[in-house]
Amino acid sequence: MVKKIVVYSSLFLGLTILLFNCNLSNKLFYGPTKELKYYPDTNIYSVEEINIKSKNGKNLNGWLLKPKNDSVIATVLQLHGNGGNISYQYQFSEPLIKKGFQIMVFDYEGFGKSEGEPTQENVLDDALQALIYIKQREDVKNKKLILFGQSLGGHLSIVVAAKAQKMIDALIVEDPFSGHIQIAVYHAKKNYHLPKFIPEMLLTSKYEAINYVHKITIPKLFIHSTEDEVCPFFMGKNLFEKAISPKEFWEIKGPHIQASHLYPTEFAQKFIDILK
Repeated sequence: MVKKIVVYSSLFLGLTILLFNCNLSNKLFYGPTKELKYYPDTNIYSVEEINIKSKNGKNLNGWLLKPKNDSVIATVLQLHGNGGNISYQYQFSEPLIKKGFQIMVFDYEGFGKSEGEPTQENVLDDALQALIYIKQREDVKNKKLILFGQSLGGHLSIVVAAKAQKMIDALIVEDPFSGHIQIAVYHAKKNYHLPKFIPEMLLTSKYEAINYVHKITIPKLFIHSTEDEVCPFFMGKNLFEKAISPKEFWEIKGPHIQASHLYPTEFAQKFIDILK
């Protein structure tokens, strides 16, 4: 009897830890911060603060970053990961600005200065509204547009591209996970040695990138590190294998979403090449 109590207590503890650390609810899947800690260097970039109305009427805050001294060659809409806010996330696109891209990065609901609460439904709607906004701007209309997503934003951008690919010229994702359920199962087993049925039972997923990626016909680049401990390499490969041509896979080394920092020249060139 004592052994059973210990087993049940351990399972309950494991479930509790899983709920609070493996993002098994809408509120806990995201790690937003409100304070904007870092700002772009306005001596190098032109920074325009933008505000977009979400589908449910919330104000979404973001930046449009442009090179000061070069003509803009294309636009990138950046969908960031599940933590922090734009003041941490814009830095991943700095090598692109230096090469002549203009970058729009914004915060989902509940992140930074954006109103509302992040949920699976809200962040997807936010991303679609951001895409509509950027496509309507006069300084974007006649330029090619790349959708770029990292980590959770990579997963999200695959779904966005599948739903609105007529508005996008190319898709680039870095270290995405293949689905909410799959990433929960992975971390449940890796960190807590829990069987897959537990996160599958507890988690509700509104969309899984692995079920959308085959619908995308525009050029696609998948970037994934073999050393990624957050979103495992095999998930990026699975997404790539299920995608249809035209597609490319760039295998790299290093921690999670560090391609632009570790390989800035090659990173920027990939964005140039995908538009050719």
